[in-house]
Amino acid sequence: MCILFDMRALSMYAALASAAFPGCVEKDTILRHNGEHALFADLAAHGKSYGCFLDDCTYSDKFVAVSDAECAALCKSIDECKFWTFGEEEGETKCWLRLSDGGKEGLAGAVSASQDCAPPEFPECVEDNVILRGAGMYAVFIDAFRFGKQSGCFNDDCSSTDKFGSDSMEECATTCLSVEECTHWTFGAEDGSNKCWLRNGDGGKEAKEGFKGGSKFCSPQDAATSYLQAEQETGNSACWVGGFSYELCCSSHYGPGGNAVCFDGSFTYEKCCFRPEL
Repeated sequence: MCILFDMRALSMYAALASAAFPGCVEKDTILRHNGEHALFADLAAHGKSYGCFLDDCTYSDKFVAVSDAECAALCKSIDECKFWTFGEEEGETKCWLRLSDGGKEGLAGAVSASQDCAPPEFPECVEDNVILRGAGMYAVFIDAFRFGKQSGCFNDDCSSTDKFGSDSMEECATTCLSVEECTHWTFGAEDGSNKCWLRNGDGGKEAKEGFKGGSKFCSPQDAATSYLQAEQETGNSACWVGGFSYELCCSSHYGPGGNAVCFDGSFTYEKCCFRPEL
């Protein structure tokens, strides 16, 4: 009887491991550190700056993540990471990187998986024939002028819009990647021209022929790499308008919070600056 149970459990595990993301994710499971299973890495080098161990993202096994897809994608990009786990800590959703699954425990709401359980890369990750509606709560409004957009905007106002004219799906995906609040994007034709819509979730998903959609982390790899390198070298390029610059706003000369005259409710040190030493 015990042998039969073990064989069934093994078969179920094998099926789970071979399933495509997110079917390969193990639900209600967390992988604890337990003093030996955590992978500490320079997560700042991967663009992470929030929710890290002792607030130091240069040496951390965790970071604030918006989804299990983000967690899985980062683990896959680090050779030493063999497992990942995603759940909530102190009111924030976080990702933990692991060397093994030796600290596995049950925890409602948490999910875990091995390194090879990750979303497909672009463009396989793109979902065809879907549109992500704003539905009054999912729209992300930005100043599209900061991205060189001057047409196709909401109410013809590109200074505050959740959509804009876009040349390609690739451009749409890359723009979402560069906007902190954006977690999903959708691309398609409206009024005879191609447009991009930015979203903070996929709750407004509907079937719509010809439209395409994806998560923040479904973007061209070369664009993602270039964006990350630019962020590390000069901060968030979308912040540098009206005479402001990385050097003026983010220099350590002004202290840990940068130059206060640069920041308001829309532009903050955390959004715009990456410390040079990171």
